[in-house]
Amino acid sequence: MKHICLIILIFVFCRPAQAQINLVPNPSFEDTLNCDSFSIIYAGYPWFTPTNCTPDYFYGFNPMCGNSAFQNPCGFQIPYDGNAYVGLFLTDGTNTREYISTVLLDTLILGKEYYLEFYISRANLFELATDDVGAFLSNQLPNNSVCSYLQCQPQVENSQGDFIVDSLNWTRVSGKFTANGGEKYLTIGNFKDSINTSIIDADSGNGIFNNSYYYIDKISLFMIDSMQGVDYFESTIKYFEVYPSIINKGDILFVNSNFYNNCQFELYFSDGRKKMNGVVYPGINQFDTFGFMPGIYFLYLYDNEKIFSVKFIIY
Repeated sequence: MKHICLIILIFVFCRPAQAQINLVPNPSFEDTLNCDSFSIIYAGYPWFTPTNCTPDYFYGFNPMCGNSAFQNPCGFQIPYDGNAYVGLFLTDGTNTREYISTVLLDTLILGKEYYLEFYISRANLFELATDDVGAFLSNQLPNNSVCSYLQCQPQVENSQGDFIVDSLNWTRVSGKFTANGGEKYLTIGNFKDSINTSIIDADSGNGIFNNSYYYIDKISLFMIDSMQGVDYFESTIKYFEVYPSIINKGDILFVNSNFYNNCQFELYFSDGRKKMNGVVYPGINQFDTFGFMPGIYFLYLYDNEKIFSVKFIIY
């Protein structure tokens, strides 16, 4: 209970947060479910490919579709979120790469900090795995008239040495960055050539195809200001002091609280699941964030007839 009290106290007298808007359109490829096409151009609008390659679209739960999880020529996988996902080559022994791109719902603001995440899973019929995948935000669309790699520096990358070998589950790739301003295109893929791309044998040579192919699902991009609710009432600071302001998984949060009243709370994960509810108690606390999965959380605090809502990240 103490760790939940701490989170509540951080935000207890915050103004209601700005509206949280995912800047990625059709983030789980659900808006254009299509049983007739492998092509992301026709089935994943407004997603497209910035090169001459052909990323694939999979309608995950329909066994009658040739491009479903049940008849997937790349290997079985169910969607992480909803009913669809896309697939793309990250390596193939040459500089051939596949990418997916889209136009954001709004351009990024100079100096603002953003949080981006997506989920990835290795196709189990492909024996190679890589740690090289990332997301690139740009003012102009990167493009290549051939099916080759894009020489760009992604703002968010998978950790080097952390090879994505799991073909049963989905792996989260995430990060935060400061916008240069004006970025309106998002592109996901491997932005390294073959010399600089790291690969390992994930299946001890048992895969059918000797390259690496991955599925992508549930892509999110938020301005961090809109998630934290950091605008305080004028008198807030004298009631408590808290640091750090952004929660990194495994870090310790500290709060020095002078509140005397108790409040009811409810805590929800971003997919709508209620994680916890109870009573908030005043006091001095420290909180180890190791116990919570990384992601976006919604917190509702009930104080008499008032409801305070905030959004925050465990990173």
